Amino acid sequence: MKAEEKDQKEHQQDLEKRSNEVEGSEKYTDILSRVIHEGEEIFKIKKLAVFLSACIAGLEIGFSYLLICTLYFLLVGKVEEHIVFKMFGLVYPLGFIMVILGKSILYTEQTSVLALPVLNGQRTVLELLTIWGLVIIGNLLGGILFIFCVGDLAAQLNLFDKETMVKIGSHILNHSYGVLLLSSIFAGWLMGLLTWLLNSTTESLTRILLIALITGTIGFVGFHHSIVGNIEAFGAFLYSETISMGDYLMFLVLTLLGNGIGGSIVVALFKYRIFESHYASKSKK
Repeated sequence: MKAEEKDQKEHQQDLEKRSNEVEGSEKYTDILSRVIHEGEEIFKIKKLAVFLSACIAGLEIGFSYLLICTLYFLLVGKVEEHIVFKMFGLVYPLGFIMVILGKSILYTEQTSVLALPVLNGQRTVLELLTIWGLVIIGNLLGGILFIFCVGDLAAQLNLFDKETMVKIGSHILNHSYGVLLLSSIFAGWLMGLLTWLLNSTTESLTRILLIALITGTIGFVGFHHSIVGNIEAFGAFLYSETISMGDYLMFLVLTLLGNGIGGSIVVALFKYRIFESHYASKSKK
């Protein structure tokens, strides 16, 4: 009888141990599961809705540009120019807060999110490229529309002038192709990381703080974000005689590519492989 009770006790302890291991694994993979689910839900949205949401995101992100130009116009000549450029980090997050909390679809925020269902075998690469294409076109068109809306209005409201728009755009374009690409990879990396961090909390204030910290870092350091950069570069191209269409298009190609590499490969691929190897090691035990 005692032997039987001992066996039952050991069996119960074994079950509890396994239960704790499963519970620990669930906690370990919790963020990954939520991000994959978020990406899968975007794939299920109708293509027209994805495109329109991306256009709205392109417009909303323009408010970061609006504040950047206004800050520059207000402080240039009063504060050293390189200090003004660093202060962009203070106002850079506004458009991102509007886009992310408002659930509009932004290319750099969704890069890693959309890549994960593909890595998980739920979606194909073709489906991924289709969604990315819709989001990119929508984001770019929304940003270009914002420039046409705000160009003359800002001057009338004495927020900033067209010379400011040229200065801001020239500042981000004045780099070698290698620097643009590498800088964009870092920006994409940070945006992909932001997605992971946001899926670790549901508190609105915490989410706003995370967005402000990550995107503020991008603005402060001067990393190149393709969608905000599209607005900056197009505004300069529109009102400058020295910036060509080729300059603008090459900037877009490099920054879109860099952001994609940073978000999908550095964040999604690496983090997914880490979780995958964790599962593999668990299954062997």
